[in-house]
Amino acid sequence: MHYFIGDLGHVFVITSFVTSLVAAFAYWHAHGQINLDKKNEWLQNARVSFYIHSLAVVGVVASLFIIIYQHYFEYHYAYAHSSLHLPGQYMVSCFWEGQEGSFLLWMFWQAFLGLILIRTQREWEAPVMVIFALVQAFIASMILGVVIPILELKLGSSPFILLRDAMDDPIFKLQPDFIPKDGNGLNPLLQNYWMVIHPPTLFLGFAFTLVPFAFCLAGLWQRKYSEWIKPALPWTLLGGAILGLGILMGGYWAYETLNFGGYWNWDPVENAVYVPWLIMIASIHTMITYKNSETALKSSMILVVAVFLLILYS
Repeated sequence: MHYFIGDLGHVFVITSFVTSLVAAFAYWHAHGQINLDKKNEWLQNARVSFYIHSLAVVGVVASLFIIIYQHYFEYHYAYAHSSLHLPGQYMVSCFWEGQEGSFLLWMFWQAFLGLILIRTQREWEAPVMVIFALVQAFIASMILGVVIPILELKLGSSPFILLRDAMDDPIFKLQPDFIPKDGNGLNPLLQNYWMVIHPPTLFLGFAFTLVPFAFCLAGLWQRKYSEWIKPALPWTLLGGAILGLGILMGGYWAYETLNFGGYWNWDPVENAVYVPWLIMIASIHTMITYKNSETALKSSMILVVAVFLLILYS
């Protein structure tokens, strides 16, 4: 039994959750400081916390990938999504086939974008990163898998849960350390090279929707009702392009592999991505309109917030 790697991964998840909350708290304090020395001190604490958070996210990714790649079938995630006979190029696809892996991929990209924002947006850093860190804490809670007995509440679903804890099978009562010889493997429809590049592109587009959302809320918070448009617009343009590319990849994948008879089938999964992208493109138009003629500010705010909320819903 390979308990260490799963326990290590779970520690990384808890660390990422706690440090994101610490970073949000420190950035909030930094934003409210008038004294420059104290502000810089809080900013430094916030940055260190977010750096540790980002390293912890990388640690979770590495731990889960090791479990999948090494075929540790005592873990439910490896058993459910990988197998010994799966071609090597699709092992990475197993990572994001499940819900926990998808959340983790999303959180990884947002941590990456957060690090870029820290380096490039010093004027907006504190208020924007408060929103960023809180969203990171929310997504981290989705993979915590922590049970609070007093409240009878379970926070998220851990990708490091053991098979015997996830499945109610009589064999685990007879042999608690039973390990299957092989896993269920990747869905045959997903064994395609588009599965390797389509989801990461799509989730990078998802992550980009957080940036204008954070700028918008930061602008409202600081009563800079229009100033947020200028720094947010380039991120929105890039996010719209990447999300659109991910949708195009998905359409071609559907045409090539899923035999829809076309590039689009209007099923709920496709619509859940396409509708937020349409709203995102609309927000780009209203933001450009405001930049050129100082109209459509309220529309820009509504659309930018709606995009991120629709992504969460999808």
